[in-house]
Amino acid sequence: MRAGRVRPGAALALVAALLAGCAGSPPTSPLAVEVSQSTACVDAIEDQPAFLPLRLKSPALGEMSSTHLGDTSKPTPEEQALARNYLSAVSACEPKTEAMLNPREQAAGRAILSTWHEQEQLYLALASGRLTWGQFNRMTEALGRRMDRQLRTAMAAAGT
Repeated sequence: MRAGRVRPGAALALVAALLAGCAGSPPTSPLAVEVSQSTACVDAIEDQPAFLPLRLKSPALGEMSSTHLGDTSKPTPEEQALARNYLSAVSACEPKTEAMLNPREQAAGRAILSTWHEQEQLYLALASGRLTWGQFNRMTEALGRRMDRQLRTAMAAAGT
């Protein structure tokens, strides 16, 4: 995800594809529809030029260099405010829990929401100055890897 956020998009694109059944067809499960809507919402926010400084310090998962992962600088007061503004903006994009009522998709839904909330906590720690950019980036990458494993396990258990 851009701006170093694990969001519906990176690993969640996997869920949307698996739940949709086949590539190119519109999502049919409520969870896949919710993930798709959440992804579009976050993408629209991340495309705003105001958030470019966050993307420069914390690029998309898989695009972080050793410089990003080893950055020992703490966010400036301006970056802290921007992180708070970003978190506030994307809060409207949080996947809705009603979409996760299908028992077949509950484990994937729990993984999605758990990751979303953990990423919020990372942003709060960054915005308060408790984390360096490198710590934030490493923790975000680890969270993304864990979510990917959880989603793959959940989808395999669901038989998709």
